[in-house]
Amino acid sequence: MLSPSVFFQRYPQEALFFLVASFINSAGSAFMWPLTTLYVHTILQRSMTEAGFVLMVQSLAGIAGQFVGGSLFHRLGAKRLIVGALLFQGLIQLSIPFISSWPVYLVLMTCLGFTFNLSFPAIQAFIGFRWKEQRRELFNIVYVGNNLGMAIGTSLAGVIATFSFQLTFLFNSTSTLLFALFFFLFMKRSFLRNCCF
Repeated sequence: MLSPSVFFQRYPQEALFFLVASFINSAGSAFMWPLTTLYVHTILQRSMTEAGFVLMVQSLAGIAGQFVGGSLFHRLGAKRLIVGALLFQGLIQLSIPFISSWPVYLVLMTCLGFTFNLSFPAIQAFIGFRWKEQRRELFNIVYVGNNLGMAIGTSLAGVIATFSFQLTFLFNSTSTLLFALFFFLFMKRSFLRNCCF
């Protein structure tokens, strides 16, 4: 087993920054799963069945988002696709606490599921092109890190929601927008001009 110091020396510094940013974004996005159920039932006064329906619609929209994201990758490029999808995702998350209409909430959650998965194919391709020699290891690390972020995010969502739903949505939106800013700055100074980005 690698010690932390050996692990950090094994990968480029920019790859480690990417992994940390991905972990934070995953933790923030995972807030939405338990938060949706709590928010629909407690604030919008809808049934648990309707809360489950929202999650189902969000997941189906996410599947569509991955297909569309894959087809848009070569047309828009990774930077525009990733940053644009994350910006829309963050703005939707920020607007949710101000919505009391059930149909509008359903539309927003559908759009959120779509935009959340829209950037996934581009992020995976980004890893593959950016760090070709270590992409297999980094794919695995990102996968583990995302799952760890999801576990932490879902466990913290209920705790923070007991204080304030608005605070939870704000944290969620902030983590997404910071991830978009990270990608914008990171890809701007990256030498990926030699790739398809």
